[in-house]
Amino acid sequence: MSNAQPKVKVGEIARLAGVSASTVSKVINGRAGVSQATRETVERLLTERGYAKPLVSTKLSPTIELVVEYIEHNGTMELIRYASYWAQQAGLAITVTQTEHGEASESCFRGIIERNPQGVILQQMGGLTTHAKQLLRARDIPVVVIDPIDAVDDDVMSVAIDNWTAGYQAARHLLGLGHTRIGVIRGPMVLQTALARFNGFTSALLQAGVDLPARYVRDGDYFPAERSYEAARELIDLDDRPTAIFCCNDLSAVNTYRAARQSGLQLPDELSIMGFDDIFPAEYLKPSLTSVHQPFDRIAQCAVRMIVDARDSVPCEQHVIFPTHVVARESTVPPREP
Repeated sequence: MSNAQPKVKVGEIARLAGVSASTVSKVINGRAGVSQATRETVERLLTERGYAKPLVSTKLSPTIELVVEYIEHNGTMELIRYASYWAQQAGLAITVTQTEHGEASESCFRGIIERNPQGVILQQMGGLTTHAKQLLRARDIPVVVIDPIDAVDDDVMSVAIDNWTAGYQAARHLLGLGHTRIGVIRGPMVLQTALARFNGFTSALLQAGVDLPARYVRDGDYFPAERSYEAARELIDLDDRPTAIFCCNDLSAVNTYRAARQSGLQLPDELSIMGFDDIFPAEYLKPSLTSVHQPFDRIAQCAVRMIVDARDSVPCEQHVIFPTHVVARESTVPPREP
């Protein structure tokens, strides 16, 4: 005797509930556009007739999902800290999801859809998969991308910094101290943020008539920073090594400190080092690190406010760009006279 459960027909449930087949489909897939009373009726009929697949939860969670590729001291910790604070001010909480460099993105987004949050904040991630977009749109979940690494869709909000100007400011700072032999450990050139920073930096050098030889440019990474350590060693080992090195983030700058000290260089007298982000432990290093400040507090506040406004149907800016500034500390000084 077969133990197979009878197949539930959407058309039959629709007839019994007095609704259309598309309405039943919306209930099964947890989509919006169905009254609570109708949803409960359809769910009851599905249960009575042995519908085995778990229904997607439709209860709106008082949380905001913060999705990051990894959790490290590269700005992610600051974003979590400030997003948690501003979410609490809005009567919400933050749930952090880590995608492990995007490898677990699909399963992560399935979990997010089932939790049905107020909104989703994505930190510096590329375009969502088509399936993830469909799921988020079906549930009308607002999405904000922080520092997008490529173009965002029209229905996705974004918060970013002016990366081009940030790179320009960094170069102007080192030029102002008198440096002309300047090395760069840049971020991944496949990322819009890294490309903009590098272009801004090189534009300032070009404007000042300072050459940037190819041997002074090395590719690093936002994380892990070990690649930046190797890049720093290569720059330091040059016969005509730079008198200053600009790093793509503070984590890379910390590794440049390590490489310099292992080579016996005195910081900052023999080498000036500059970072990007202005996060812990920049001000506590010896010498304290000069860095381009990212306003993580304002970025997080803006992202949370966008989601709250979207849920409340309050008109707001869809794309916001914040300025940056250089925080000059002890790690950058005029180059030593030859």
